[in-house]
Amino acid sequence: MSKPTIYIAAGHGGSDPGAVNGKYIEKALTLKTALACQNYLRNYECETVMARTTDKSCTVAYKMEEVEKKRPSLVLEIHYNAGGGEGCEVYYWHTHAPSKSLAQKVLAEMVKLGQKSRGIKESKAGTSYNFGMCRQAATTGIPSILGEYAFVDNAKDQAKINSDAKLRAVGEAYAKAAVSYLGLRKRSTAGDAPSTKPEAIGVGDIVQFTGGKVYASSTAATAAGTRGASKCKVTATAPGAKHPFHCISEDGKGVYGWVDAAAIEQNGEAAPVQPVNRYRAGRKIAISNASLYASSTAKTAARKLSGTYYLYDGKAFSGRYRITPRADWVGKTPIAGYVTGYIGQADIPPH
Repeated sequence: MSKPTIYIAAGHGGSDPGAVNGKYIEKALTLKTALACQNYLRNYECETVMARTTDKSCTVAYKMEEVEKKRPSLVLEIHYNAGGGEGCEVYYWHTHAPSKSLAQKVLAEMVKLGQKSRGIKESKAGTSYNFGMCRQAATTGIPSILGEYAFVDNAKDQAKINSDAKLRAVGEAYAKAAVSYLGLRKRSTAGDAPSTKPEAIGVGDIVQFTGGKVYASSTAATAAGTRGASKCKVTATAPGAKHPFHCISEDGKGVYGWVDAAAIEQNGEAAPVQPVNRYRAGRKIAISNASLYASSTAKTAARKLSGTYYLYDGKAFSGRYRITPRADWVGKTPIAGYVTGYIGQADIPPH
Protein backbone atom coordinates (compact mmCIF):
# COMPACT_ATOMS: atom_id res chain seq x y z
CA MET A 1 0.00 0.00 0.00
CA SER A 2 1.38 3.41 -0.92
CA LYS A 3 2.10 5.89 1.83
CA PRO A 4 0.11 9.10 2.28
CA THR A 5 1.61 12.03 0.38
CA ILE A 6 1.63 15.62 1.60
CA TYR A 7 2.03 18.48 -0.86
CA ILE A 8 3.79 21.42 0.80
CA ALA A 9 3.65 24.74 -1.03
CA ALA A 10 5.71 27.73 0.08
CA GLY A 11 3.82 30.80 -1.09
CA HIS A 12 5.35 33.21 -3.63
CA GLY A 13 9.02 32.93 -4.68
CA GLY A 14 11.46 34.17 -7.31
CA SER A 15 10.35 37.51 -8.74
CA ASP A 16 7.24 37.46 -6.52
CA PRO A 17 8.30 38.41 -2.98
CA GLY A 18 4.80 38.41 -1.49
CA ALA A 19 4.28 40.72 1.49
CA VAL A 20 7.37 42.77 2.40
CA ASN A 21 8.11 44.86 5.46
CA GLY A 22 11.81 45.56 6.01
CA LYS A 23 13.63 42.28 6.64
CA TYR A 24 10.35 40.38 6.76
CA ILE A 25 9.94 39.06 3.20
CA GLU A 26 7.12 36.60 2.76
CA LYS A 27 8.73 34.39 0.12
CA ALA A 28 11.72 33.76 2.42
CA LEU A 29 9.54 33.16 5.47
CA THR A 30 7.31 30.69 3.65
CA LEU A 31 10.27 28.72 2.29
CA LYS A 32 11.88 28.31 5.71
CA THR A 33 8.53 27.28 7.14
CA ALA A 34 7.86 24.78 4.36
CA LEU A 35 11.29 23.17 4.70
CA ALA A 36 10.77 22.84 8.47
CA CYS A 37 7.40 21.22 7.82
CA GLN A 38 8.98 18.71 5.45
CA ASN A 39 11.81 17.97 7.87
CA TYR A 40 9.39 17.21 10.72
CA LEU A 41 7.42 14.84 8.52
CA ARG A 42 10.56 12.80 7.84
CA ASN A 43 9.83 11.14 11.18
CA TYR A 44 6.49 9.77 9.96
CA GLU A 45 5.24 7.16 7.51
CA CYS A 46 4.52 9.48 4.63
CA GLU A 47 5.96 11.06 1.52
CA THR A 48 6.30 14.76 0.80
CA VAL A 49 6.19 16.73 -2.42
CA MET A 50 7.58 20.27 -2.32
CA ALA A 51 6.27 22.96 -4.66
CA ARG A 52 9.69 24.59 -4.32
CA THR A 53 12.82 24.11 -2.24
CA THR A 54 14.65 27.23 -3.46
CA ASP A 55 13.85 30.84 -4.19
CA LYS A 56 12.24 30.27 -7.57
CA SER A 57 9.00 31.43 -9.15
CA CYS A 58 6.11 29.11 -8.42
CA THR A 59 2.74 30.25 -9.74
CA VAL A 60 -0.63 29.21 -8.38
CA ALA A 61 -1.45 27.69 -11.78
CA TYR A 62 1.68 25.54 -11.63
CA LYS A 63 0.89 24.34 -8.12
CA MET A 64 -2.71 23.53 -9.00
CA GLU A 65 -1.54 21.47 -11.96
CA GLU A 66 1.00 19.69 -9.78
CA VAL A 67 -1.73 18.75 -7.33
CA GLU A 68 -3.93 17.48 -10.15
CA LYS A 69 -1.05 15.43 -11.52
CA LYS A 70 0.42 14.02 -8.31
CA ARG A 71 -2.84 13.50 -6.40
CA PRO A 72 -1.47 13.96 -2.86
CA SER A 73 -3.40 13.04 0.28
CA LEU A 74 -3.60 16.69 1.35
CA VAL A 75 -2.26 20.14 0.49
CA LEU A 76 -0.64 22.69 2.81
CA GLU A 77 -0.24 26.14 1.24
CA ILE A 78 1.95 28.31 3.50
CA HIS A 79 1.70 32.10 3.62
CA TYR A 80 2.25 35.10 5.86
CA ASN A 81 -0.12 38.06 6.07
CA ALA A 82 -0.01 41.85 5.77
CA GLY A 83 -2.40 44.75 6.15
CA GLY A 84 -2.09 45.76 9.77
CA GLY A 85 -3.89 42.89 11.46
CA GLU A 86 -2.67 40.49 14.11
CA GLY A 87 -2.81 36.75 14.52
CA CYS A 88 -3.27 33.60 12.46
CA GLU A 89 -6.02 32.43 10.14
CA VAL A 90 -6.56 29.41 7.90
CA TYR A 91 -8.63 29.29 4.73
CA TYR A 92 -10.53 26.37 3.20
CA TRP A 93 -12.95 25.99 0.28
CA HIS A 94 -16.39 26.72 1.67
CA THR A 95 -18.13 23.63 0.27
CA HIS A 96 -15.42 21.09 1.14
CA ALA A 97 -15.91 19.61 4.62
CA PRO A 98 -12.63 17.63 4.70
CA SER A 99 -10.68 20.84 4.03
CA LYS A 100 -12.57 22.56 6.84
CA SER A 101 -11.55 19.78 9.22
CA LEU A 102 -7.91 20.12 8.15
CA ALA A 103 -8.10 23.91 8.58
CA GLN A 104 -9.34 23.48 12.15
CA LYS A 105 -6.40 21.24 12.98
CA VAL A 106 -3.86 23.63 11.45
CA LEU A 107 -5.32 26.58 13.35
CA ALA A 108 -5.29 24.64 16.62
CA GLU A 109 -1.58 23.87 16.22
CA MET A 110 -0.82 27.53 15.45
CA VAL A 111 -2.66 28.66 18.56
CA LYS A 112 -0.61 26.23 20.65
CA LEU A 113 2.43 28.36 19.76
CA GLY A 114 0.83 31.31 21.54
CA GLN A 115 -0.50 33.03 18.44
CA LYS A 116 -3.79 34.93 18.49
CA SER A 117 -6.53 33.19 16.50
CA ARG A 118 -8.44 34.97 13.76
CA GLY A 119 -10.32 31.76 13.05
CA ILE A 120 -10.81 29.51 10.05
CA LYS A 121 -12.24 31.34 7.06
CA GLU A 122 -14.09 30.38 3.91
CA SER A 123 -12.50 30.72 0.50
CA LYS A 124 -15.14 31.16 -2.18
CA ALA A 125 -15.72 32.49 -5.67
CA GLY A 126 -16.74 36.11 -6.06
CA THR A 127 -14.71 37.24 -3.05
CA SER A 128 -11.17 38.44 -2.46
CA TYR A 129 -10.56 35.08 -0.81
CA ASN A 130 -11.03 33.01 -3.99
CA PHE A 131 -7.71 31.19 -3.53
CA GLY A 132 -6.82 28.72 -6.26
CA MET A 133 -5.12 26.27 -3.88
CA CYS A 134 -8.29 26.14 -1.79
CA ARG A 135 -10.62 26.09 -4.78
CA GLN A 136 -9.01 23.03 -6.34
CA ALA A 137 -10.30 20.95 -3.41
CA ALA A 138 -13.75 21.18 -4.95
CA THR A 139 -12.59 19.60 -8.22
CA THR A 140 -9.94 17.16 -6.98
CA GLY A 141 -11.55 16.22 -3.66
CA ILE A 142 -8.15 16.65 -1.98
CA PRO A 143 -8.24 18.38 1.45
CA SER A 144 -6.44 21.69 0.99
CA ILE A 145 -5.82 24.74 3.15
CA LEU A 146 -4.05 28.08 2.95
CA GLY A 147 -2.53 29.23 6.22
CA GLU A 148 -1.50 32.75 7.32
CA TYR A 149 0.41 32.50 10.59
CA ALA A 150 1.38 36.12 11.20
CA PHE A 151 1.33 39.67 9.82
CA VAL A 152 4.73 40.87 8.60
CA ASP A 153 3.73 44.49 9.31
CA ASN A 154 2.63 43.99 12.92
CA ALA A 155 5.24 44.36 15.68
CA LYS A 156 3.65 41.73 17.95
CA ASP A 157 3.52 39.21 15.13
CA GLN A 158 7.06 40.02 14.01
CA ALA A 159 8.27 38.98 17.46
CA LYS A 160 6.82 35.52 16.78
CA ILE A 161 8.68 34.98 13.49
CA ASN A 162 11.98 36.78 14.06
CA SER A 163 14.22 33.71 14.24
CA ASP A 164 14.78 30.46 12.41
CA ALA A 165 13.75 28.56 15.53
CA LYS A 166 10.36 30.29 15.60
CA LEU A 167 9.80 29.69 11.90
CA ARG A 168 10.73 26.05 12.43
CA ALA A 169 8.03 25.81 15.09
CA VAL A 170 5.48 27.22 12.65
CA GLY A 171 6.49 24.68 10.03
CA GLU A 172 6.15 21.92 12.58
CA ALA A 173 2.67 23.18 13.47
CA TYR A 174 1.55 22.57 9.89
CA ALA A 175 3.21 19.15 9.98
CA LYS A 176 1.58 18.16 13.28
CA ALA A 177 -1.82 19.05 11.88
CA ALA A 178 -1.15 16.82 8.86
CA VAL A 179 -0.01 13.98 11.13
CA SER A 180 -3.19 14.27 13.17
CA TYR A 181 -5.48 14.58 10.17
CA LEU A 182 -4.01 11.56 8.36
CA GLY A 183 -3.36 9.52 11.50
CA LEU A 184 0.29 9.04 10.53
CA ARG A 185 2.52 6.64 12.41
CA LYS A 186 6.11 7.35 13.39
CA ARG A 187 8.80 5.55 11.47
CA SER A 188 10.03 2.41 13.16
CA THR A 189 13.74 3.04 12.49
CA ALA A 190 15.86 6.14 12.07
CA GLY A 191 17.23 4.72 8.84
CA ASP A 192 13.83 4.41 7.23
CA ALA A 193 14.10 7.62 5.27
CA PRO A 194 11.01 9.16 3.74
CA SER A 195 10.52 9.38 0.04
CA THR A 196 10.59 12.98 -1.10
CA LYS A 197 9.88 13.91 -4.67
CA PRO A 198 11.85 16.96 -5.79
CA GLU A 199 11.42 18.04 -9.36
CA ALA A 200 14.38 17.76 -11.72
CA ILE A 201 16.38 20.98 -11.87
CA GLY A 202 14.87 23.33 -14.42
CA VAL A 203 15.13 26.78 -15.91
CA GLY A 204 15.17 29.51 -13.27
CA ASP A 205 16.52 27.32 -10.47
CA ILE A 206 19.46 28.53 -8.38
CA VAL A 207 22.24 25.93 -8.09
CA GLN A 208 25.81 25.63 -6.88
CA PHE A 209 28.36 25.08 -9.64
CA THR A 210 31.13 23.15 -7.90
CA GLY A 211 33.80 24.21 -10.38
CA GLY A 212 35.25 22.75 -13.56
CA LYS A 213 34.76 22.84 -17.31
CA VAL A 214 32.31 25.14 -19.06
CA TYR A 215 31.20 24.44 -22.65
CA ALA A 216 29.91 26.59 -25.51
CA SER A 217 27.09 24.15 -26.26
CA SER A 218 25.36 21.20 -24.65
CA THR A 219 27.06 18.84 -27.13
CA ALA A 220 30.52 20.42 -27.38
CA ALA A 221 33.42 17.95 -27.45
CA THR A 222 35.89 20.31 -25.80
CA ALA A 223 35.49 22.89 -23.06
CA ALA A 224 35.56 26.61 -23.75
CA GLY A 225 37.29 27.11 -20.41
CA THR A 226 37.16 26.37 -16.69
CA ARG A 227 35.67 28.29 -13.81
CA GLY A 228 35.71 28.03 -10.04
CA ALA A 229 32.78 27.38 -7.73
CA SER A 230 29.89 29.80 -8.19
CA LYS A 231 26.26 30.33 -7.29
CA CYS A 232 24.43 30.15 -10.64
CA LYS A 233 21.03 30.40 -12.25
CA VAL A 234 20.00 27.70 -14.71
CA THR A 235 18.90 29.47 -17.89
CA ALA A 236 18.39 26.48 -20.20
CA THR A 237 18.39 22.68 -20.05
CA ALA A 238 19.12 19.93 -22.58
CA PRO A 239 17.93 16.63 -21.08
CA GLY A 240 20.14 13.72 -22.14
CA ALA A 241 22.93 15.92 -23.53
CA LYS A 242 26.59 15.66 -22.48
CA HIS A 243 26.39 19.01 -20.71
CA PRO A 244 22.70 19.39 -19.85
CA PHE A 245 22.60 22.68 -17.91
CA HIS A 246 23.30 26.22 -19.09
CA CYS A 247 24.38 28.29 -16.08
CA ILE A 248 25.11 31.95 -15.47
CA SER A 249 26.85 33.20 -12.33
CA GLU A 250 24.74 35.07 -9.81
CA ASP A 251 27.80 36.09 -7.78
CA GLY A 252 30.08 37.54 -10.45
CA LYS A 253 32.35 34.49 -10.70
CA GLY A 254 32.20 34.41 -14.50
CA VAL A 255 30.35 31.17 -15.22
CA TYR A 256 28.49 31.45 -18.52
CA GLY A 257 27.87 28.33 -20.54
CA TRP A 258 26.88 24.67 -20.50
CA VAL A 259 28.09 22.41 -17.70
CA ASP A 260 27.96 18.75 -16.71
CA ALA A 261 25.25 17.52 -14.35
CA ALA A 262 27.95 16.23 -12.01
CA ALA A 263 29.26 19.78 -11.64
CA ILE A 264 26.14 21.29 -10.08
CA GLU A 265 24.31 20.72 -6.81
CA GLN A 266 21.02 21.87 -5.34
CA ASN A 267 20.51 21.85 -1.58
CA GLY A 268 23.77 19.91 -1.24
CA GLU A 269 22.61 17.09 -3.52
CA ALA A 270 23.68 16.15 -7.03
CA ALA A 271 21.44 17.45 -9.77
CA PRO A 272 18.69 15.07 -10.88
CA VAL A 273 18.71 14.85 -14.65
CA GLN A 274 15.63 14.16 -16.71
CA PRO A 275 16.11 11.30 -19.17
CA VAL A 276 15.55 11.78 -22.86
CA ASN A 277 11.97 10.87 -23.65
CA ARG A 278 9.34 11.33 -26.30
CA TYR A 279 7.39 13.74 -24.13
CA ARG A 280 10.23 16.17 -23.35
CA ALA A 281 9.54 19.89 -23.37
CA GLY A 282 10.28 21.54 -26.69
CA ARG A 283 10.08 18.35 -28.74
CA LYS A 284 8.83 19.06 -32.28
CA ILE A 285 5.92 16.84 -33.23
CA ALA A 286 3.78 16.39 -36.32
CA ILE A 287 0.20 15.57 -35.39
CA SER A 288 -2.63 14.48 -37.64
CA ASN A 289 -6.31 14.82 -36.80
CA ALA A 290 -5.57 14.86 -33.07
CA SER A 291 -8.29 15.67 -30.54
CA LEU A 292 -7.53 19.05 -28.96
CA TYR A 293 -8.89 19.70 -25.47
CA ALA A 294 -9.32 23.01 -23.67
CA SER A 295 -8.08 21.52 -20.39
CA SER A 296 -6.69 18.32 -18.93
CA THR A 297 -10.11 17.40 -17.55
CA ALA A 298 -12.39 18.43 -20.42
CA LYS A 299 -14.68 15.53 -21.31
CA THR A 300 -15.09 16.43 -24.98
CA ALA A 301 -12.60 17.72 -27.53
CA ALA A 302 -12.84 21.32 -28.67
CA ARG A 303 -11.79 20.41 -32.22
CA LYS A 304 -9.50 18.28 -34.36
CA LEU A 305 -5.99 19.51 -35.05
CA SER A 306 -3.22 18.74 -37.55
CA GLY A 307 0.16 20.30 -38.18
CA THR A 308 3.54 20.88 -36.56
CA TYR A 309 3.63 21.77 -32.87
CA TYR A 310 5.93 21.63 -29.85
CA LEU A 311 5.41 20.07 -26.44
CA TYR A 312 5.01 23.03 -24.13
CA ASP A 313 6.53 21.63 -20.92
CA GLY A 314 6.60 17.83 -21.24
CA LYS A 315 4.32 17.36 -18.25
CA ALA A 316 1.37 14.98 -18.27
CA PHE A 317 -1.95 16.05 -16.82
CA SER A 318 -4.52 13.27 -16.69
CA GLY A 319 -2.76 11.63 -19.63
CA ARG A 320 -2.69 14.80 -21.74
CA TYR A 321 0.12 17.13 -22.78
CA ARG A 322 0.10 20.84 -23.56
CA ILE A 323 1.29 21.97 -26.99
CA THR A 324 2.37 25.28 -28.50
CA PRO A 325 2.79 26.30 -32.17
CA ARG A 326 6.25 27.86 -31.86
CA ALA A 327 9.56 26.61 -30.48
CA ASP A 328 10.32 29.97 -28.85
CA TRP A 329 7.03 29.76 -26.93
CA VAL A 330 7.99 26.60 -25.07
CA GLY A 331 7.64 27.11 -21.32
CA LYS A 332 6.72 30.79 -21.57
CA THR A 333 4.14 32.32 -19.27
CA PRO A 334 1.39 33.20 -18.83
CA ILE A 335 0.39 29.73 -19.95
CA ALA A 336 -2.88 30.89 -21.50
CA GLY A 337 -0.98 33.14 -23.89
CA TYR A 338 1.26 30.45 -25.33
CA VAL A 339 -0.54 27.11 -25.10
CA THR A 340 -2.79 25.92 -27.93
CA GLY A 341 -4.43 23.26 -25.78
CA TYR A 342 -4.06 19.67 -24.60
CA ILE A 343 -3.65 16.49 -26.67
CA GLY A 344 -3.69 12.88 -25.57
CA GLN A 345 -0.58 10.78 -25.15
CA ALA A 346 -1.69 8.50 -28.00
CA ASP A 347 -1.60 11.44 -30.43
CA ILE A 348 2.09 12.13 -29.79
CA PRO A 349 4.24 10.31 -32.37
CA PRO A 350 6.99 8.06 -30.99
CA HIS A 351 9.72 9.55 -33.18
